[in-house]
Amino acid sequence: MNLYVNVLKQYADFYGRTRRKEYWMFTLFNIIFFMIAMVLDNLLKLTIGDLPYGALYFLYAIFIFVLGLAVTVRRLHDVGKSGWMMMIALLPVVGTVWLLVLLTTNSQTEENEYGKSPKLNENEELISEGNSKDTIQIAVIFWMIFSRLFFSLIPKIVNNVFLEGWFILANTLIAIVWAFIPIVLSLTIKNKSKRLILIIIGCIYLIYSIFDFFGNLITKN
Repeated sequence: MNLYVNVLKQYADFYGRTRRKEYWMFTLFNIIFFMIAMVLDNLLKLTIGDLPYGALYFLYAIFIFVLGLAVTVRRLHDVGKSGWMMMIALLPVVGTVWLLVLLTTNSQTEENEYGKSPKLNENEELISEGNSKDTIQIAVIFWMIFSRLFFSLIPKIVNNVFLEGWFILANTLIAIVWAFIPIVLSLTIKNKSKRLILIIIGCIYLIYSIFDFFGNLITKN
């Protein structure tokens, strides 16, 4: 939680650097707060039309927009890249994978043009991130897989716009594209055994997404 608060203190700061752990802890709490806002919107009947989102969700999204841009720019600075590298996400699939790899890349330990490494303490000593250097990548991969599985299950459990044929097909098609990202990101894992396991999990998810898509396509027709 302290790492999330640290990011809040730099609300519109597009300068300097943000270490990998701080960025992904901010992302984790951000997702939790979005989910809480969605639940509150439904409990308080603040949803908009048939959407599961409402006033609280969109107010938080507006509040977090500049903050999210700023912390992403600083994270890119931490690996020696310009904040403008965010624009690669506009490239279909490839751009998103490339950006995710950059965001999960470890900090440059040396000083770069954007400042000193945030992993150095007051005594200029390197702050340890634990024994495993693959932890962040593994966490992101599992988050991506399970978040997409969650959205794939929504049409099966929610009786609203998500049950419309066009959404189900679009959702499962996105799942297929999304499934390639964990597979590619798995290649950045240094431990060979973990890399192989994650690639297998990614491939299973990809196969599931393909069957789900064609199953919904046949049902729709």
